[in-house]
Amino acid sequence: MISAPKLSLIWSAAMAAFGIMFWLYAALTLVMPAFFAPLGFMLAILAGLFVLVLAATGALAGTANLARAWDEGAEYDSNRAYKFGFTTAWTVYLVAWLFLEQGWVSVDAAFPMMGAVTGGSYCLFMGVVGLRGWYETRHASD
Repeated sequence: MISAPKLSLIWSAAMAAFGIMFWLYAALTLVMPAFFAPLGFMLAILAGLFVLVLAATGALAGTANLARAWDEGAEYDSNRAYKFGFTTAWTVYLVAWLFLEQGWVSVDAAFPMMGAVTGGSYCLFMGVVGLRGWYETRHASD
């Protein structure tokens, strides 16, 4: 059985990794759109693996540890992550529109980039905040 702190650590690490991979894909798509833009289906595969990790670890932890891992603090962070994701999305859409208007980026690169950044924003925020909180609770002075 996985304890609640370990489950929180696993979920935070998975979310951070997922968000980083999505943002990395977005950056690489802007740099080399001919190669990376057609590989957008890989993001769906990564998302499926991410869901499997969450489901499997949640099942292994049990309902009591699952409830402890997703407490009021995690719910609060989740609401902050939604706000971060929304703000990031409209900012990226605005910048992409400006780049498209100037002809600096192609449509083939802009749309996968916008989707990847939007999809990865929530997980990146949750992962970083969760890992920071996990670290601080382990290394706080008494």
